[in-house]
Amino acid sequence: MSAVIRSQARRNLIARQSGEHCHNYAQVLIGWRGEMDCEFQNGGRRLGYGNAAVVPGDAEHLFSGLGDESELLVIDLAPLDPYIAALEQACNLSFSETLFSHPGFITLNPQVTPLLDFAASQLRNQGSNDNPQLNCQLVSLFMTQFGQMYGSQQPLPPARQRLNLERLNGFIDQRLAEPPGNAELASVMHLSESHLYYLCQHALGKTPQQYVMDRRMHRARTLLTDTRLGLAVIATELGFADASSFSRAYKRYFAETPGQSRRLLKG
Repeated sequence: MSAVIRSQARRNLIARQSGEHCHNYAQVLIGWRGEMDCEFQNGGRRLGYGNAAVVPGDAEHLFSGLGDESELLVIDLAPLDPYIAALEQACNLSFSETLFSHPGFITLNPQVTPLLDFAASQLRNQGSNDNPQLNCQLVSLFMTQFGQMYGSQQPLPPARQRLNLERLNGFIDQRLAEPPGNAELASVMHLSESHLYYLCQHALGKTPQQYVMDRRMHRARTLLTDTRLGLAVIATELGFADASSFSRAYKRYFAETPGQSRRLLKG
């Protein structure tokens, strides 16, 4: 699994290459020249000029260039990058909870596409030399546009509107084995994603995905104390890939291992 030290914008000549990628940082792949097929586990699409694939961290994706000139503009977002955190604060949203809540595809607005040619030109002039100032400029340009897509398109909900917790809890609890992303939660609640995000922050003091994790972890604690189910079974019931990933998440949340909880709570 590859990694990036800091966020960057770059050109990537795919040409006729193909392969499979998975990395721990989020990424936007924007079609600039030619075409490329991109596929996630839940579907794929052909990327051309102005079409983009949104790749959350750790999302496996297949790619295949369809011509000698197939080239992408790539935005890599380094984990825990303070510059990205500042952008999120300026946009009043979390990219991980909106743009990168799940793999998918978007089409840039016509007003944004001229930025592609500007960015490609600037990166060509830079060549192979690393230019932190240029990276900040281009990453800021594109991520601000994406932030506006998810944050500024919807008016803030009126103060009198309340989050329907009964509906939200019922849906999450039915889907603990396959935790829903923000798009699905918003659809069930008949809200936009930015509207849902706003209501969760104001009503619960946390993001939608943090709240989903709350429900999963408290269900885990109940299963540990009230049943003799093994960790692998509990992991499956709560949507984790295996017992190890469940144990890591549980320890991060409760500051103790599942085994410690089972012994302490059962006395």
